[in-house]
Amino acid sequence: MNDRQLIILLVCIKIILLGFTSIGSILYSLPFIFIRRFHTPLHFLSLNVSITIFVCASFWAIYYFMSTFYADILWTEKSCLVILYLQTMVVCQFIYALCIVSLNRLCAIRYHRSVVFRKKKWAIMCIVVQWLFAAIIPLPQFGSSLEHCFISGLELNYQIYVLFIVGVLPGIFLAISNSLIFYSVHRSTRRIRAENQRGDAVGLVSSQRDTRLLKHMLFMYVIFFCGWIPIYIIGVINWDGDGISYTVFHALLILPALSLVVDLIDLFLYNHELRTYLFKKTRNQTN
Repeated sequence: MNDRQLIILLVCIKIILLGFTSIGSILYSLPFIFIRRFHTPLHFLSLNVSITIFVCASFWAIYYFMSTFYADILWTEKSCLVILYLQTMVVCQFIYALCIVSLNRLCAIRYHRSVVFRKKKWAIMCIVVQWLFAAIIPLPQFGSSLEHCFISGLELNYQIYVLFIVGVLPGIFLAISNSLIFYSVHRSTRRIRAENQRGDAVGLVSSQRDTRLLKHMLFMYVIFFCGWIPIYIIGVINWDGDGISYTVFHALLILPALSLVVDLIDLFLYNHELRTYLFKKTRNQTN
């Protein structure tokens, strides 16, 4: 098997993984869209994460197909920088969707007496801001050289910028927000346990749910980091296209596809309410 055949095989594997991820994200999203019982702020945020996974997986599947079999059509003077912008933007949408979940829960926990942060309007506003921010923050990439775009992608300083907005900035944000969430939940748990001696267990259940959500978000970010950040680090090291072979780079690109698959599976596993609903629905149809 020569390099071209190996690359085609790797591309097919990635397209299959991304295709299943896109289909899975649609199946995950449908109940949240059409069933009224799931129209809650937290479910809206979960739906948003699923939509960003769908957008990211669909874009990369189409990109891999076009860049492998129709490269002459895909890469033109007008499209080169646009494609690189879209590559960064769809990834930013996903990672900043996780940031928005953490921000929403932090506000709800820190300002638990305010009903504003527990309303659907607040969640929707956060989602809109996330989509706008993730669309705007990669725009400086258009300052990169068009000539270098055709050679190996973005210039070095722009590669570093992409690594910062995809890996460093959301990592700092999640570290701070999740630390504040952990501190607030830990403090409220101790207070609630003292109150539970008088028989009130509602607050403890809420704290346990927030702790579980925190672990869930951290797991999704770790999977994202392990799948995507090595690729962006290689992009900085290999900014001139001479540091790593094209075949090896294609093999490493399986990691982001796998990370999207794992994150989508985790969404299903975490959402106990959705799994219970789907299980009951399936059981009723089979009976």
